[in-house]
Amino acid sequence: MKISFLLVDRCHIGGVVSAIHNLAKALADHHEVELVSLRRNRDQAFFPLDPRVKTLALSDMRKHSHTYDGDDPHIETFPHIYPNEPTDKKPWISRLAERRLMEYLATTDADVVVSNNPKITIMLAYADRDFLKVAMEHSRPAQYGPHIRDALFKDAYPKMDAITAPTPDECRTIAGVVPGVSHLLSPMPNCIPAHEGQMSTGDNKIVVTAGLLKPHKGFDDLIEAFSSVAPRHPDWSLRIYGSGPEHGKLRKKINDSGSNNQVFLMGPATPVTPEFAKASVFVLPSRLEAFGNVTVEAMAAGLPVVAYDAPHGPRNIITQGEDGYVVPLGDKKALAEHIEKLIADEDLRRKMAAAAVANVVRFQEAETVARFEQLVETMRARRAIPRTAAAVVTPQGDVRVKVEELPAGSDAVLVCKDIRKKADEVVLPLIGGEALVPSLGTLVEGDWELAIRAAGFDMPLRSSGCDTLQILSLKLPRAEGPALSLLLPHDHTDGTLRVQSRVRAQHVEVAAVHAGATSIVIDAAAWGVEPGTGSVIEAVHRKDADKNFTVPVKPGAGGRFTASLDNAAAARLHQAGTEDIWDLWLLPDRDSARIRVCKLATDVLTPMTVFTYPYPVVNGSGAPVAAAADTKAKSGWRNRLSSTVPAAVTGGVKHELRPYFASNGQFSLKIIDKK
Repeated sequence: MKISFLLVDRCHIGGVVSAIHNLAKALADHHEVELVSLRRNRDQAFFPLDPRVKTLALSDMRKHSHTYDGDDPHIETFPHIYPNEPTDKKPWISRLAERRLMEYLATTDADVVVSNNPKITIMLAYADRDFLKVAMEHSRPAQYGPHIRDALFKDAYPKMDAITAPTPDECRTIAGVVPGVSHLLSPMPNCIPAHEGQMSTGDNKIVVTAGLLKPHKGFDDLIEAFSSVAPRHPDWSLRIYGSGPEHGKLRKKINDSGSNNQVFLMGPATPVTPEFAKASVFVLPSRLEAFGNVTVEAMAAGLPVVAYDAPHGPRNIITQGEDGYVVPLGDKKALAEHIEKLIADEDLRRKMAAAAVANVVRFQEAETVARFEQLVETMRARRAIPRTAAAVVTPQGDVRVKVEELPAGSDAVLVCKDIRKKADEVVLPLIGGEALVPSLGTLVEGDWELAIRAAGFDMPLRSSGCDTLQILSLKLPRAEGPALSLLLPHDHTDGTLRVQSRVRAQHVEVAAVHAGATSIVIDAAAWGVEPGTGSVIEAVHRKDADKNFTVPVKPGAGGRFTASLDNAAAARLHQAGTEDIWDLWLLPDRDSARIRVCKLATDVLTPMTVFTYPYPVVNGSGAPVAAAADTKAKSGWRNRLSSTVPAAVTGGVKHELRPYFASNGQFSLKIIDKK
């Protein structure tokens, strides 16, 4: 198997590059491995690379190199797909590198291509070859800026065969942000090789830490914590390895604390692991740490660890009380107490050191390779499952789902999942590649994702089309079961197949709305309940119950009724300079529960974008104002519902009444100031 890893810069110093070099070496024992970087600006990488691993740099920024690309006109051109930072004045990754990456993806013979950067993942999604695509996350995607997040979550992630994150915690976080790809997520801790060289003896009275000297690494907290311990243990010292922009501030903090004789900024060390053997305790004070290679490296060298509970690495590496301690994030007192606990108790320190060496084996080469190879097998198994389906509404209102290319005799089933995760999943048999979702008694109200369950996997179905013609001829209200029971299959924005279930024992369906200069008249029908002479429409204010009001109902035949809202009366409840919104309900009588007034008995998924009405305007005295061209409903719900700048509170203020259907289909009224 040929595996290609995509990196921004193989010569960068950082945990991601180190981990990929380690993984590439481990996989090279049984596979062909290649590292492809978008740019190169050094002759030697900071981290060693196994000679069996091939390398390719797509743009060469070394001026002395015979492959120097600095003279190419596209080297100064911003890329078309790769999202550079909005503040960049010059492209870090050029159009030249981008074009060469797309050429590489179009011609590579790799079986698996792994992106190790979210921006590269966005480009990988454009590749239409049949190799397996993996997005390997090493950070916290939920924290990415919108210039990355939008394209990554909506377009790129769904096109991957797998998405990995360093910890199960981070996988859960990603699933919460992008639920549609939860089935693709797998934990993949960084690969850290077994320690080579001398191990810590535990005899040297040194506490050590390492990392870039940046604010999120928390070295300022560590200096403060250790300085509170140092006077009681004058023979112990703290060594901080690394370089970075915080060097001056950390030096000042050491000076201010009077710890110059016990706290030392050692500068960078590459590799840093030999320095761990000189120490007896390792501390990771990071405020943010997706994994923490140095933690594993220190434990492999025989050091117990004290770490902040930074999201999400330390708690997934350290076994609390066995090989170290995880203390609350930002609790400098707890950090100091646990450092001193290990300093003061030699037996505990040595016991934890031994446990640390044993416990980090799970992050080393053999187990990491096994995890990666299992991931490949999982991706291949998922790919073999048919995932495309069409949905057709039957004359009875059921939904027939046909999965394309499902082999005969397959034991696959259709799984309906409540996207709110409040209702139990519904499992239906697939017979001859088809499943029937009954319109009555199967799916409670809500949105349901349709998935195929086969070979131990649940895979969301991709929609190849939805036929909803028969909804138009359904006999509603239903004579049996809930008055409103309607299934509406639809294509979700991510291309998956979903069904919206609308179930109401009692329901009020709006037939027409007439928004005039003096009144808004609602023509509706009550299902499962009969409006009487005492029935009213209750307008319930979303924020202020004192603004609630009622409108009498004029009953008609077969549950039909009309109600007329007086524009001037409603406008008098509006406070200038604010936005008022009421949701409308039918109150059949004094003792009955109120019923939402809605538009749901339709094949339209989002009524608010289709069923729109004029916006009457009245002045401060309640008199109607002639409609101007811009009072008409604007296209798109964002424009139609957007707030306007409040007008000054004067006698000449005008009020605009906006009748509309809210996102849940309920009829609502918004009143705003009109300039």
